[in-house]
Amino acid sequence: MRKIILVILMLLLFFSSGCTQKTEDNIDYRKGTQGIVMNFMADMPPARMYDDMPIDLVVEIKNKGAYPQPTSITGWAINVISPTTKGIGTLYLSGFDNTLIVGMPKQISIPKVEGKSPYNLEGGYDVVSFHGNIINFDSRNIDSYDANFLVTSCYNYETIASQTVCIDPEPYSAKEKTKVCTIPPSYSLSGGQGAPVAVIKIEETVLSNKIQFKIYIKNLGDGKIIDKNRLNIDCPYSLDYTNLNKVYVSGRVSGYSLSCKPNNPINLINGEGSVICTIPKPAMSKSAYTTPIQIKLEYGYSSSIQRSVEILNTP
Repeated sequence: MRKIILVILMLLLFFSSGCTQKTEDNIDYRKGTQGIVMNFMADMPPARMYDDMPIDLVVEIKNKGAYPQPTSITGWAINVISPTTKGIGTLYLSGFDNTLIVGMPKQISIPKVEGKSPYNLEGGYDVVSFHGNIINFDSRNIDSYDANFLVTSCYNYETIASQTVCIDPEPYSAKEKTKVCTIPPSYSLSGGQGAPVAVIKIEETVLSNKIQFKIYIKNLGDGKIIDKNRLNIDCPYSLDYTNLNKVYVSGRVSGYSLSCKPNNPINLINGEGSVICTIPKPAMSKSAYTTPIQIKLEYGYSSSIQRSVEILNTP
């Protein structure tokens, strides 16, 4: 009898463990509207210092979005972090007189911090340090200097949005049918997809020989969208209308790749835009069915943080 009870307890433990694992795997980590987030580490440097001191500007790097992934855990062909990856972008330092503060690097690679995943809901974290020295103020007859440090990030990022849609090849048929779904006026996507740029709405229209999806895109972050192909060339000092607000759109639904107009890149106006994508009307199905539409947005992104430091001549 004891053996039977022991076997039952072991089986219950096994199934309980299996259910727990499934719940973890189903966590929706593609939420939120942030990507790479920067913060100055407290008192590095302090708000006031003297010219006989070395200066260290330490920046915390947090990846609050869902790109890149440590491994390819979905069927989507996404970029993942590999051991040879140096980073996903660059930090640029400016705003101060480099004849008074010397030796500080003007740019540093953003470390390869992974995005949020089912196994890391907080995302990756790292720090970078800009080290320099302050010249002797007596040599310039300077009593004090208010140094301003501007750190600007320029990095590649991706958004993957997924929404269940209704595919109905004959939505206007006069024949009375029982259907599993009907096409709504629109599909609303809220809360972001774990990235600063998001798909916020999809409108579906069935035409004579194809199904059309109008996809609405919006910059929900606090930074600038940059053409990914110009990121390493123009960011951050040569940004203008020719390279800003450019997003590359691709996707798939029901086994078809989306064919979109206008051609990539899509231009956003005041942080918003839309694109019309189509697939052929499925020939093998006469009844409605549900299926996910997956949309990938590719872009560069940039944001900045600033700190002021009062530097005094050593008494």
